[in-house]
Amino acid sequence: MADGITNFGGTFAISTTVENDDLADEAAFELLTYTDVPNVGSFGDTGVSQNVVSYSTWDRNVASKGKGEADAGSPVVEFLDVASAGMTAMLAAAAVDNSDSYAFSITWPDGTIEFNRGIVTGPTRLKGGNEDFKRVSFTLGFSQTPVLGTTP
Repeated sequence: MADGITNFGGTFAISTTVENDDLADEAAFELLTYTDVPNVGSFGDTGVSQNVVSYSTWDRNVASKGKGEADAGSPVVEFLDVASAGMTAMLAAAAVDNSDSYAFSITWPDGTIEFNRGIVTGPTRLKGGNEDFKRVSFTLGFSQTPVLGTTP
């Protein structure tokens, strides 16, 4: 058995409905209907980063520190620019006049699922050199912490 898994064979999907409110848990995400977005070429990092805030005082040699604002991430997702129901859903979600949030699922080849929720911006139409494919990328602005599904 291998020590880990690769992304090869994984999938990405967007919810078919607007989800502007936080989804409480895995069960809430699983109740939704999703449309697969095929031809993922790369997917930016996901997870939460949090600011560390500090305050210096005259009477302490070390600054006081605490947790500040958290950011659920803004990964860039790149696809081959090929027509599909999923690409149509991404384009609609990314429209400049659409501020709604959507749910997303990332499924690894072993069946593990990561759920997220947020806005979609873009698309950016990637160019490149002679041997580059026609590609498109979107930025996902996550607005809640990821929910990791149980491994089947």
